[in-house]
Amino acid sequence: MTVFKRSLAAVLLCLTWSTGHAAQGSMTIVNDWGSGFQGEVTVTNDGSSVLTNWTAEFDMAISIDNIWSAQVQSSNGNHFVIEPVAWNTEIAPGASITFGFNALPGNLSAVSVTINGDTSSSSSSSSSSSSSSSSSSSGSSSSSGSSSGSSSSGGSNAITVRARGTTGSESITLSVGGTEVQSWTLTTAMMDYIATTDLDGDVTVSFTNDDNGDADVQIDYVEVNDQIRQAENQSENTGAWGNSQCGGGSHSEWLHCNGYINFGSLSGSDHGGSAGCGTALGLSNGRHSINVGGLNREYIIDIPSNYDMNNPYRLVFAWHWRGGSAANVANDAYYNLKGLSNGTAIFVAPDRYVSPTGQDDNGWPNTNGRDMDFLRAMLNEFNNALCIDEERIFSAGWSYGGMMSFAVGREMAATFRAIAPSSGALWTPYSDSGLPMAAWISHGTSDSVVGFGSGQEAKDLYVSANNCSNTTVPADPWPCVEYQNCDAGHPVVWCPFNGDHTTPSFYSTAVWDFFSRF
Repeated sequence: MTVFKRSLAAVLLCLTWSTGHAAQGSMTIVNDWGSGFQGEVTVTNDGSSVLTNWTAEFDMAISIDNIWSAQVQSSNGNHFVIEPVAWNTEIAPGASITFGFNALPGNLSAVSVTINGDTSSSSSSSSSSSSSSSSSSSGSSSSSGSSSGSSSSGGSNAITVRARGTTGSESITLSVGGTEVQSWTLTTAMMDYIATTDLDGDVTVSFTNDDNGDADVQIDYVEVNDQIRQAENQSENTGAWGNSQCGGGSHSEWLHCNGYINFGSLSGSDHGGSAGCGTALGLSNGRHSINVGGLNREYIIDIPSNYDMNNPYRLVFAWHWRGGSAANVANDAYYNLKGLSNGTAIFVAPDRYVSPTGQDDNGWPNTNGRDMDFLRAMLNEFNNALCIDEERIFSAGWSYGGMMSFAVGREMAATFRAIAPSSGALWTPYSDSGLPMAAWISHGTSDSVVGFGSGQEAKDLYVSANNCSNTTVPADPWPCVEYQNCDAGHPVVWCPFNGDHTTPSFYSTAVWDFFSRF
């Protein structure tokens, strides 16, 4: 995922502590708005053994008013001691973790950070030869450090499995085409495990040690020849716990039972391709009509010029505003999302219903469910005529288009991956599926058409549906925040901005950035 940061001051200062074990701490000023700032501290374990119970200490004349991925152990004047939270008390050899904080006042420079901690002779059985860290306040799933374990199998296809255990005793096995390629014992830190192979077939990662249900494995993603396949997007997961049984869940990063996740064919793409994959293009660019329940409905579709019938494409529905039209949205490059997609998505602009007698809905009232029926009919047509990634279908829109996106997210959460409403409300009727839905939501604080409170109400519904906590962390771009502890793979980003009934200036880039997380 691309992370957009406005870095007003990025001063890195590192200090290695000298207890016989190499570890480094560095602070970065990520964003400074004058009266306050957002800082990040990265703790890197450069040693050969696990670093546990670490602390980070620094001196700074500030008041910390929010901190994430760590907690303040003590503060004495300007001296701060920061300690880990439960899930990152251990840092594997070669790995890093990053925590962030908001503090007052602003206009300050980064300071040096001292790292202390305990070392242990135990470590992962995989070979940890390199390290990298990645963190963002936008809530990317790959937020902790990683180290590499190389495979002895050799071959031309590179596969990276990003995973962690919960006890440090879990094992996973990578297989291709039913043949085992490599096995690893996991640490409790999210790490990269790397293998190469000349085999072909489906790529699976299996969990082989659930310790009678007391151990769990979290698979973040598998990268196959530079193509990332997110675990929560895979429909075949035999180790997920759901409906009170093993194998009863899917679309999950977690393996609670002995089982596996299938990440699709090594030579192809991950599972999710529609029935139209592998067949000649069945639709052309431009305006089309479709009869839905006796009503003539129209839409405009935009298919990449380099369309590949074997490549599943993202599908993005862009809904127009009250009194707008599909042509308005298409002429606006689908809220300017098309130019950011680099040919990886198919875009659709549906048109509102206008009766033969001139009765005009002017938007998306979903009278007698006819707008949702229209959407389902379009999906059925596209899935059969085009190669659609059925795990990556999105909805975006402003004003009435935002209202339709809110309704789609509640009624069709089993079909759509994420929504991005702006200046919307819960005014389009829907039947609630009861399922979580990833959502990026923006609303102007001075909206004179759809009041700010209506946007907050819709946001609160999604926070509740996704089982998020009330804790938020800053997310790029400012002033967005992301809610914490949401159901896996179902984040909620909230972007209240200073403005009236409009989209924020950062809408297009932030929305595409959000969609690209999946």
